[in-house]
Amino acid sequence: MPTIRELYEDAIKYEESTLAHYILLLLQEGRISTNDDDSVLDKMPINKEKLDQMIQSNYLGFSKIKIYSIKFARNTFAFVYAISDEEAKSYYFRKTGMQPLNCNELSPDYVMAIGNRFINFRDWRKEQNHFPCIVGAYKKEY
Repeated sequence: MPTIRELYEDAIKYEESTLAHYILLLLQEGRISTNDDDSVLDKMPINKEKLDQMIQSNYLGFSKIKIYSIKFARNTFAFVYAISDEEAKSYYFRKTGMQPLNCNELSPDYVMAIGNRFINFRDWRKEQNHFPCIVGAYKKEY
């Protein structure tokens, strides 16, 4: 079984905000230790008010930027980093003058071929200098 330390590191790596803040709160209160088995979380009550406050204040500083797929033509999509789907759609419209046909949030772990390399959206986000931004387009071939 994984330890609290391993679970916490994964929660940070994969930006699982609720889990990471939950573990941190329990560590700060001294109710668990990093060497404990992660199964201790199953029976651990939590102060929901404190946890909600930590998450709302984004105590751990997780990025609120997400990746969205915007369909703008038949089988053709643009990828936009933004805080919300509304921001992604309005940014896309401002930049291209085209009304998006739809907009869907994608998994940050989805891997794309970019030039001669493969990269997931989580790592590609780290290469961007400003947000929102359009990072590319993709045409599905059937």
